[in-house]
Parts: sequence; C-alpha cells; structure tokens
Amino acid sequence: MTGGGARAAFQVGSVRALYEILGKKKNLFDIIAGNSAGGINSTYLAANCENWDTASHNLYELWIKVKPQNVFDLRKRTITDLGLKWISGTVFGGLTPEGSTVNHLLDTTPLRKLIELEINFQKISQNLKEKNIHGISLSTTNYNTGTSVIFYDTILEIKDWSRSDRFSSRTLLDIEHLMASSAIPFFFPPIQIGESFFGDGCIRQTTPLSPAIHLGANKIVAIGVRHPHNKDKMKSQTFSHFPTPTLGQVAGTMLNAIFLDSLDADVERLLRINELIQEGAHPELRTLPILLITPSRDLGKMTTNITAELPPILRYLLKGIGVSETEGLDLLSYLAFDQSYTKPLMELGYEDTYKMKDEILRFFSDA
Repeated sequence: MTGGGARAAFQVGSVRALYEILGKKKNLFDIIAGNSAGGINSTYLAANCENWDTASHNLYELWIKVKPQNVFDLRKRTITDLGLKWISGTVFGGLTPEGSTVNHLLDTTPLRKLIELEINFQKISQNLKEKNIHGISLSTTNYNTGTSVIFYDTILEIKDWSRSDRFSSRTLLDIEHLMASSAIPFFFPPIQIGESFFGDGCIRQTTPLSPAIHLGANKIVAIGVRHPHNKDKMKSQTFSHFPTPTLGQVAGTMLNAIFLDSLDADVERLLRINELIQEGAHPELRTLPILLITPSRDLGKMTTNITAELPPILRYLLKGIGVSETEGLDLLSYLAFDQSYTKPLMELGYEDTYKMKDEILRFFSDA
C-alpha cells in the first residue's frame, strides 16, 4: 500500500472488499508492505491480522472517526508559534551561523498519540511468531544521504539487501519507524531514528514493489490511489490555457510526483519483465503475478466542496497558499482527514474492488 495522505482511505475500503471476496479470516496475506499513510494502514493490519474480518472492519471504523485535529495540532497558539518560527527562520536565518532550522509546517503530535492508542507494535511481533503474517516492511527516506531505507521484520531467513539508491534494515518496528514513513515533506516534521533523521518513504521509493519481493512474495496485490490518466485528454490539456498556478497547485503537483508516480512505473516495469520471462528471454527466472487496484475516479477532484467541513484554522492556512473549492484540490486531498472526504473514498475503494471480483478470484486461485 503506497502513500497519499488522506487518499489512503481508498485502500481501507479495498482491503475490506478483498476480505469479503476471499473470505479468509486468517492468513489473508503473508507479507504486508507500506509507504507513508499506506504504512499506517499496513501496520494497523499487521498488528491485528489474527482476524482479518475484525482488522479490516475496525480500520474502516477508525478512518470514519479521524478528523484533522487527530492528525495535526490546530490550536491557534501552536500554529502561531510555527508561523513565527518560519518567519524568523526564513527572513533572519541567513544572519545566523546555523541558518534556518525550520523544516515543517504542521505539528503532528496528535497523530503520534492516535497511533500510540490504536496500534500495538508488540502484537506485530506476536503475529509474526504465530505465523499470522510472514513479514512487514515500512519504507522511509534518510535526510542525510537521501537514500530509501526499508525497515522490516520477518520470520523468514532473509538477508538485508542493498542497491545504489536504497537498502534495508531488519529491526523490531515501532512508532518512530511509522511516524518517519508517514512524515510528508515540508508539512510533517522529520523523525529521529538513532542518530539520523528520516522522512516520508515515498520521497525516494522509486521501486515500491521491491520490499514485498525481497520478503519473498510470489504474488502481489498493489493498491494505488491514482486514477488512470486519459492520455489523449492529458495531452490536449497540457498546452491549453491555464492561469498562473498558486503555491497550493505547485505543492499538489509535487506531492503527486512523490506519492503517485512510482507505483505505476514499477508495475509497468514488472509486467514487462514478466512478458520477457514468458517469452523465454530469461528461463532461469520466474514470473511474479501482480494485481493492481486503482480508483475509478480522480481522488483529487473528490475534495470539491469539502473545505466547509474542515476546521476554520486549517481552511485559513490552506486558503493562504491558494487552496479553494476549485483550485489546489490535489494538495487538499493529502490533508483532508475528515469523513466528509475519507468515507466516500472508502466506499469507492470497496465498490471498485468488488467490480474486480472475478479477476481477484482468478488471481488468487491460479497456481
């Protein structure tokens, strides 16, 4: 499950539908891999996977309850303090030897408290020992080296892996790994693990399928949060008239590149490799079947008219960077942790997955 802020609610509806279609209360999936907000979903499921019926139902109910106040500290004093730090850090930072140390816009202390309340990390270890799952991974980005670091735990005999832009680290997962994996750049604060600082796993995760493959997956279900583009429409709109973009629109495009592009590219790459193997190009290799579940609607556009449901202070901050009922909707979709947005997304995930029921049953029944 990849990242996407509040868009990750789509994954919750999809997982619930997968459980109902397959009907396996235990061992529905052997390996769970997550990035960012998808890492929150992944970790919750891993901690409760002794019963997938209860786990998927309770995760759905959790997302119904979550509000922006459960993710960000929106008290005026907190917002004012952060604002003053930004002003002093950016305006006067060049006058100090160390420069600006301001590195985030929002205080995510409420999210930490929510995770501490809802996710029992000791149960992940217990579920691994009882073989309710075989492995779990959380992807992060190290701000010192810029590399992707995959923290994982498994009952399997697996050696750490390393590539030019990423490497793995076997460990007992805890809240710091999850907070780091879900720390959206610029908006959420970097998280310290050991002596270094980490951020959102999607920033440098160019191969999001890699952790599941390294953990031994022989089939992959990937749940994305991007609605497939109509290529002809995209080309026609590229050079059409468009007003000067706001900061919110620029930020939304940047976050789309971080959270949405890599999964599509990695799935395309895997499908091409599978084709080459089937054609006999590499008989020593085996194919790796993949099932991709994506939204039938543009999740960014589904934020239209929800700003009225958000807390006034959050609406004020978003308006200041150009987010309105018609503009900057992609950025809004990452921060709209409110059931006026997340509930329709979960319903869409549920419906879109059920539309694939026959394909899903074939995928799981094929040897």
